[in-house]
Amino acid sequence: MSTTVVVTPFGVAEQLAAACVLSNIKGTIVPIGDFTGIVLADTDVQTGNEAAAAISKLSGKHEVLLLARSEEQIDAGHYRHGARESDVPAGLALKNLPDVLEQLLLEIVSADEVEGSIPTSSMTKLQASAATMSPGRAAVARTALLWIVVAVLAGLITAFGITIGLSGNTMAWVVAVFGAIVLGFSLWRIYSVLTKGAKK
Repeated sequence: MSTTVVVTPFGVAEQLAAACVLSNIKGTIVPIGDFTGIVLADTDVQTGNEAAAAISKLSGKHEVLLLARSEEQIDAGHYRHGARESDVPAGLALKNLPDVLEQLLLEIVSADEVEGSIPTSSMTKLQASAATMSPGRAAVARTALLWIVVAVLAGLITAFGITIGLSGNTMAWVVAVFGAIVLGFSLWRIYSVLTKGAKK
C-alpha cells in the first residue's frame, strides 16, 4: 500500500473537494502553498494513477502532479487530459513545493492535521454542486426555481377551477382559464431561463 498525493492547480480547497465528490474520488483535500492537493492514504499505485488521470480531466488544459510513495520509492509524474504526459524527478518536485507535501508523503503528518483540510466524505453531492456553481448559474437556478413554484401553483389553481367548473360554476372556469394561462407562461419562462443558462 502507498500514500498518494495529487497536486492540482485548483486554488480553493472547496472547489477541488466539490469536483472530487462529484467524480466519486475519495480522499482528503489539503492546501499546498498556492495549490491544492488530494491525499489518498493506504492505496495502491494503480489506484493513485487512476485518481491522477481522473483529476487531470477536471483540470482542463492544466496539468496535475502525481506523487505516490510505495515503500522507499516515490513515483512522480505529470498528467493532463486523463493521461500521463511525463515522469518527473521526485526530488525536484518536492524541492519546489512546500514542505507539507513531503510530510504528507512520508506520513509525518496526516492529511487531517493540515490546516484547511477537507475530507471528501464531509461534503454531499448537493453541497458539491452548489460549490461548483458560478454566480451566474446560481442566479439562473434561483430564477428557474421561482418559476417552477409559480407553475406548480398555477397547475393546482387550474385543476381546482376545472374540478369546480364541471359542476356548472362559471367563475370556476374563469379561474381555470387564468390558471392555465399562468401555467403556460411559467413553463415557457422555465424553458427560456434554463436554455439561456445552459449557454453560459
